[in-house]
Amino acid sequence: MAQTREARLNTVIEYSDGDSYFLYDPDGGHHSFAPDSPEWFAWLNTLESFHFKGKLGHFTGRCERKKYGDTYWYAYRKANQKLYKRYLGATEKLTRTSLEETALALHEEVLSNLPEIQLPNEHLRQKQSVPPQGLVIGSLTFEWKDDILSVKALGECHYLNRTQTIGLLSYLYDQRGTLLRKGGR
Repeated sequence: MAQTREARLNTVIEYSDGDSYFLYDPDGGHHSFAPDSPEWFAWLNTLESFHFKGKLGHFTGRCERKKYGDTYWYAYRKANQKLYKRYLGATEKLTRTSLEETALALHEEVLSNLPEIQLPNEHLRQKQSVPPQGLVIGSLTFEWKDDILSVKALGECHYLNRTQTIGLLSYLYDQRGTLLRKGGR
């Protein structure tokens, strides 16, 4: 019979739907206040750590005390025997947006350090012997899947979420005059 392992961290901030997050800690139970509200920051101020599971990534947030009593938060994620760390800042910097951006950045860093054979899409393609999909321009391959744009180039892979992709497309659209001029000059 398999033993179930007790969660190492019971305080949870988990994306649920729309702009909603499930907030739970063992002392206070389920909380219904909104992220970025005064209650949100007051609650975070009482915590030493939490597990964040966002739309596009996850991490463990830990509060660390520095010299002279100042406290700062760091995000940690362990994958493939490697520990990734990002600075989050003081409690008042822990907005929903900053947590989501950090979760995505850590997710992208983990994926970019995976050997090509371990990337989920590549592994699936190799098993099915399906040629790569997407747009190939020189040594670059662009592929849109599951609301993520992957850009692959010579052993590197970068991922852009929907917002970042919209920013890229907007930039390229704004540059269309320069791009379409005769001779490209």
